[in-house]
Amino acid sequence: MTPDQVDPLITTIYRWFDVSGVLLMGIIGGTLARHRGYDIIGFFFIAMLSALGGGMLRDVLINQGTVAAMNQPEYLILAFTGALIARFTYFKGKAWELLQSHGDAFVSALWAATGAGKAITYGLPILPTIMMGVFTATGGGMIRDVVTGREPSIFGDNQPTVIPAVACALIMLLGNATGFLAVGMVLGPIVSFALFLAGYWGNWRVSTNPEYAPVNETAVQVAHLAKKAENRSRAVARELEPTRVRSWRHRQMEKALQRRIESEVRKGKRRATAQTEADDFLQEFTHEFSAIDPTMLDKAEQSPRDATEPAEPESLLDGLGVDLAGDSYDDDPAPEDRRPADADTIAMHNDMLDTILADDKLTDELIERLAARYAQNDE
Repeated sequence: MTPDQVDPLITTIYRWFDVSGVLLMGIIGGTLARHRGYDIIGFFFIAMLSALGGGMLRDVLINQGTVAAMNQPEYLILAFTGALIARFTYFKGKAWELLQSHGDAFVSALWAATGAGKAITYGLPILPTIMMGVFTATGGGMIRDVVTGREPSIFGDNQPTVIPAVACALIMLLGNATGFLAVGMVLGPIVSFALFLAGYWGNWRVSTNPEYAPVNETAVQVAHLAKKAENRSRAVARELEPTRVRSWRHRQMEKALQRRIESEVRKGKRRATAQTEADDFLQEFTHEFSAIDPTMLDKAEQSPRDATEPAEPESLLDGLGVDLAGDSYDDDPAPEDRRPADADTIAMHNDMLDTILADDKLTDELIERLAARYAQNDE
């Protein structure tokens, strides 16, 4: 069944609504031309594009016969009549805004059904049929916005207009597939208009967040879960570590990094990104400095340092006045093998580190300076 074969009453109603919609859209286009400061020629052109642009775009794409707006002169006459009405009558105020938005939505709902019906008549596949419904409903407004130098409203942060048109076209397709096209022609525009009302009064918006990237976010979450699994495996080693001082230092660093994560989130950074950066920093830092890594055995036990060899500086902490080597906490049975000055200096630095880690504010400052130095070295 095609739209031409349905109840003549439905076809007649469609016809009257169609021509009424052309007149209304001509008035809306003319009103926009007034707001843009155009002359009477601008009124005519903007009214014509608003009222007939979607249908002309549809007919050109279907490419079956003469464009309806050119073949049936009443369309152009009604569009230009709407332009003249808008030129001699200044429509404004809240009542006009409501009439304009709701009238536009009602006409678009009807035109979505008209476009889908014409695509069904010419046997177009499902996706092109939906496109014809959308282009008929929104094409005129889109062309009008482009001509007047504005971003098409369907692309911006506005109430959904394409979604109701798609719903109408789908209902038309379903009605045609089940042999109830007449029902689809009635139900489609009603559902489309109802969706617009729900979006308008519910203030629905199609998201325009440029940062929205679920694939990236999922990858970050997967990496974070992998790091958590790694941390759990390292927790087993922590339980076997006899040196409680390193564990305490590590916990203090973790707390400070958690505070830093919350601070970064408040500044606008994504929590997953901030957590990943903090985990990377802590992992790199604890691997390099055994003084806060509860999973590492004493360096002196693994590779005893030569008594005449001076302590090696930690490159990341040069200039910070803090040595996190942690050698003073090694369970060294023969401290006389060390140079007394080196042992005293290391012990003093570790005492200073413990003092800093005991104070949250000092720890936060230390984290900031170390993170900055770590970022520079990483670059």
